[in-house]
Amino acid sequence: MAEFDAVVLGAGHNGLTCAAYLAKAGLNVCVLERRSIPGGATITEELWPGIRVSRASYVPGLMDKIVSDLDLVRHGLELHPVDPQNFAPFPSGRHLFTYLSDERCQRELARLSAKDAAAFPRFSRFLRQFAETVEPLLLSPPPELSDLLGFFEGTQLEEVARQILLTSCADLLRETFESEEVRGAFAMNGVLNTSMGPDTIGTSYILAMALGKRGYDYAVGGTGAVSRALAASFASHGGALFTNSPVKRILVSDGHATGVELADGKRIAARLVVSNADPKRTFLDLLEPGTLDSGFVHRVSKLRAFGTSLKINLALRGPLEFQALPGKEIGPQHQALTDIGPSLDYIQKAYDAAKWGRLPEEPPLSIFCQTAWDATMAPPGVHTLSIIAKYNPYVLATGRWDDLKERAVENALNVLERYAPGTRARILHLEALTPLDLENLIGLTEGNVTHLDQTLNQMLSFRPLLGWAHYRTPVEGLYLCGAGTHPGGGVKGAPGHNAAHVILEDLGPSAG
Repeated sequence: MAEFDAVVLGAGHNGLTCAAYLAKAGLNVCVLERRSIPGGATITEELWPGIRVSRASYVPGLMDKIVSDLDLVRHGLELHPVDPQNFAPFPSGRHLFTYLSDERCQRELARLSAKDAAAFPRFSRFLRQFAETVEPLLLSPPPELSDLLGFFEGTQLEEVARQILLTSCADLLRETFESEEVRGAFAMNGVLNTSMGPDTIGTSYILAMALGKRGYDYAVGGTGAVSRALAASFASHGGALFTNSPVKRILVSDGHATGVELADGKRIAARLVVSNADPKRTFLDLLEPGTLDSGFVHRVSKLRAFGTSLKINLALRGPLEFQALPGKEIGPQHQALTDIGPSLDYIQKAYDAAKWGRLPEEPPLSIFCQTAWDATMAPPGVHTLSIIAKYNPYVLATGRWDDLKERAVENALNVLERYAPGTRARILHLEALTPLDLENLIGLTEGNVTHLDQTLNQMLSFRPLLGWAHYRTPVEGLYLCGAGTHPGGGVKGAPGHNAAHVILEDLGPSAG
């Protein structure tokens, strides 16, 4: 007899979301986490005495339906909208804010270019219409591409195909805006959480989903607060969470998943197994060789992971003092997500280096100051920064990450110092996680923060593979629920939500 109805591998936010829905439906569920704390990449840790940091992911965008369904506010989750959304400082000394309001965005753009301000309403309206059409599909298995296009008609279909599916964000932005500063600022949204450059076809889709539905939050207590609330919801429905429980392999009998074996040799039997690990790790590492068809294994082995994120956590004496907008006290420039990518060419140059396995000399930076929103994260006068230095490749052409880590960090700090002089002198503590560190610490193959890169041929009904986009796998009773499934990465919880509903549909009346 199965010990559990379902065993979930990995207590990342998607694993916890899936487990909470299954437990709420009446299933006997356990979650196994390899680390000593749940959360996966969605964690808050006290790295230095009295200083807590969102160690990996740092800006949640958890979907409202999940917050409501799982009663996460009652379980301690406190989210606040971030507005202004983005702050982009430029070498010229100018800067640009983007806001939730189109009108405020347009007024900001007018300071840089009257023509770009005039072009913005139509651009925003087009992206918003696309995102609003696609957004309901995020909380369900993905439609086939032909069905997706069926949501659009006539001229709108032609525009979606041309500007979203067949165009890079660089081309779209060059077509729309004249200011290179505006193009660079918006392009950072097009390469958000990807390892693609702005010239890559498909980045317009990422740009449309980011700008068309502007809105992300800060979680009081850091992103780990999301995982804590999900874990509390799961526990309230009788779920069992076991930390320090790395899984060695998924057990399969007669083509059906029957449970797991832990690293210490203990076996846990279950009616079904749900993996929050990435598809490569699940299929290539956790299943015995020969379990899967060789053709399927070959397709999985060719999936593009290509991690390029260097995560830097800083504790700083005082907030950043941007040359483009000075201020020693917390202001909107500290509360927004700061993007340092002043032009399309600047961003593309960094990507081109990574493509050939080299460190970018001037990496684009994405920066968030947790303490600008939540003073409980550090002692008075101390501010914490989460920084992603983009395009630092997992696969290096020459050398090893152990030897090149210091240089990569120096490159990022040099860029930061250029835009916020005096930063180095005020650093109290620093932690850097290379793509290799993210793989070892969090379990992300190649350190890819979205499990698989979000290229257009690995999104929607192609994620993770054509024919296997509905969370099921070739092994009966084995499901995927992580960011390597539709709709991809980010702290949304949608993959976990969708996987749970597919599982419950498959179980039918026997669920619970």
